[in-house]
Parts: sequence; C-alpha cells; structure tokens
Amino acid sequence: MGSTTQSIFEKEPTMKAIQNRGRTFDALFNPKYYAPFPGIHGPDRFRAVWRSDPDYVFANMAHAAYVDDAFNQTLFGKLGATIKPYASEADHHGVIRGRQAILVHWDKVAIVSFRGTEGTEQVTVQTPEFLRKAADVVGFELPERLNTFLATDILDDLNFLQVPYNGAEVHRGFLAATMELWPKIEADLNSFPPADGMEVYVTGHSLGAAMALIAGMTRKFKRIVTFGEPRVGRNIAQNSLVVSTPHTRYVNGRDPVTTIVPTVPPFSFEHHGEERPISDLKKNDDNRLFDHSIINYEQILGDGVAGVR
Repeated sequence: MGSTTQSIFEKEPTMKAIQNRGRTFDALFNPKYYAPFPGIHGPDRFRAVWRSDPDYVFANMAHAAYVDDAFNQTLFGKLGATIKPYASEADHHGVIRGRQAILVHWDKVAIVSFRGTEGTEQVTVQTPEFLRKAADVVGFELPERLNTFLATDILDDLNFLQVPYNGAEVHRGFLAATMELWPKIEADLNSFPPADGMEVYVTGHSLGAAMALIAGMTRKFKRIVTFGEPRVGRNIAQNSLVVSTPHTRYVNGRDPVTTIVPTVPPFSFEHHGEERPISDLKKNDDNRLFDHSIINYEQILGDGVAGVR
C-alpha cells in the first residue's frame, strides 16, 4: 500500500499514486487517472496472478475500462495481452458521451469489461431537486452537490421501466446502454475460431456491472464477475444462459449503487448471482460513496496477492 501506480512505466505523468486505499473523491470520480495492475510486472507475473487470484484480475479489468485507450495499449502490451476498445457516440443526459468497453485477450483467455457512464467534465453540479426526491423514494439521500459522473449514473439507475428481454424483465436504461456496444463486441467474439477453445469472461463495475449481466443474458460466458452491481431486473433466473453461468457479484461494505434500484412494487428489481461481500476493515469512515470506488474494490481484493503492495 502507498506505492505508486506507475510501477511498470518509466514515466506516466498523467497517472496518480493511490492514497488512502482509494477512499477519496478523486479515486471515486476519476478512476481513469489511476493505473490498473499496480505491481504486476510483465507477462509471466500477469499470468501467474491470473492463475492464483483471478478475481483480482477481474477487478483490475473493470478498472481498466475507465482508463485512456493509449495508456491501456501500453499497459496490456507490457503484460503480453491484446486490447480492443469500444465506444458508442450516444449523448446521455447532456453531460456524457457514449459508453465504453474493452476486450482483452491473451493465450486462450478473453475478458470483456464494461464501463458505466462517466462525465465528460469532472465537475460538481447542484443536485437537481427532482433527482433528490426520486432518490428519497428508494431511501437514498443525495448530497447537495454531485460530480457529473455520479449524477449521470444515478439518472440511469432511476430509469426504472422494465422491458422484456430473453425470458426476463430488465431495466430499460441498462439494456439500451449494453446494446449500444454489443453488436461490435459480439462480432469480435465470434471471430475467435471455435477450435481455439477460447474461454470468454465478462466483468464490469457500477453500470458496467449491470451491462455485464445483460451481456451474460445475451451470450454464453465462462463466468460473470461484477463489482458494485445495481439490481438489473426480475426473473433473471428464467434466462437459460445466465442461469447456467457462474455469476459472482462483489459488494463492498455499504456500496449505495447496489441498493439504489428499488425492490418494491411496481418495480420489484432483484439481484442475481452469488453475492460476495467484502469490506475494508482498515478504514472506518462514514462515507458510503467511497465503498463504490472500483479502486477500493481492487485494493481489497489485492490484499494478500504477492507483489501488489
């Protein structure tokens, strides 16, 4: 802990050292300025960590979906992996541009990682009164001001209308976000020759976690691993693909995004998958928002992984 995130680079001035185990507003709202895979040097070490601690790798992949494409190309090149980014051009809520995902593959492993919404301008704005009232309905109190990243995430979360999808009913906003990117991702996944025996996984954080689950309802994956996943819909277990896929859903402490979508009629959203609670027992602050930071998820799962602290 306390080491710089620039460990495999001689110089990366845009990347910051992680302080206080990621429990800062900067780490929460700007994960793209912190490098994933700290302390992982080269292809051999990367593969060793994948074999010993795959969920730590998934957390870093979820983090990497936020990071600049050029930085990711350098990072994964040094780890002996290939990365392809995806982006849509939709304008959501007037403050964000599109969605983003990455496909990383090496040897016979491929991981799709979805990023949720993110503000194009990392500034704070006055919390709209209608948003405060809507959040209050589901028992979540918002602060007076929000960073645009969190504000747009919550706007998507509050788009509660359920629509039928592949045997279940899912959150309309989450489904639309996934489908903006899915055709290109699916085409690339289909390009892997079946004879190669590629094992394909899917992951994501926050809204990206919801998108990962919907992707798992669309195509068969080896495993679904998510971080800070909101409730996605109901009757998810009626989907024949996802019910036969191992789904690990990490929840850090009192992460508010995991509870913001309501469970009461007429919405009745449910979680799916095996909930795996984690907690940063070394910290005792009262700010629930920090529990949602992908960097905090990443660092908790990294405890005990040799060489990453």
